[in-house]
Amino acid sequence: MSDYINNAYQLTSQETSLIKKEFSTHTDWNKKIFDQLKKNIVLHLRKEQDNKCCYCKHELGFDIKDVEIEHIVPKSTFSKFTFCCKNLALSCPGCNTKKGTKNVLNKPIKNYPRSGNAFKIIHAHYDSYPQHIQIDNKSVYIALSSKGSETITICELFRLNKVEDNMKKFNAEQQSILAWLTEEIRTSKPEEQAAFIREIKRRIRNE
Repeated sequence: MSDYINNAYQLTSQETSLIKKEFSTHTDWNKKIFDQLKKNIVLHLRKEQDNKCCYCKHELGFDIKDVEIEHIVPKSTFSKFTFCCKNLALSCPGCNTKKGTKNVLNKPIKNYPRSGNAFKIIHAHYDSYPQHIQIDNKSVYIALSSKGSETITICELFRLNKVEDNMKKFNAEQQSILAWLTEEIRTSKPEEQAAFIREIKRRIRNE
């Protein structure tokens, strides 16, 4: 599996006609008439991206709120690139929100760039991710280039280290509780063990 998108989505003739008929500005992206087209794009890009977010490389979920079609160049700024397939990639909601409408271009453009040189951040279609960012323990992002640094900053990837730390603390607390319960049951008398287990079951049912 490549570390960037080898094959952008290819619009069918029917999809191209639909866009010409129904699209005039970036807010039209939210029209229900484009729902099936967007589903097709998501299905295609999941395979191309190995089902990983283009910015943080975390695995994407399959619920409707677990994946976003990311406009690399913000559609609100460059409306004409809203359905430009080279401008589309999949991201997690967190990265999509943090990136928002921040500028990702080195200089103003008229036509969509044909290489990653025009971009401050890693471009999912043009740039090899490992050349710009190293990921340690799935949560520590180390910049290997200026592009890597900009991507980490713009998408606030340092937030994921905090998430990982919180998960570790939570898991450690759960393990401590489990160890305490196990020891309590082990050292109790048989009749106390039975009562203890009944109480645990009762509390679980009431959760």
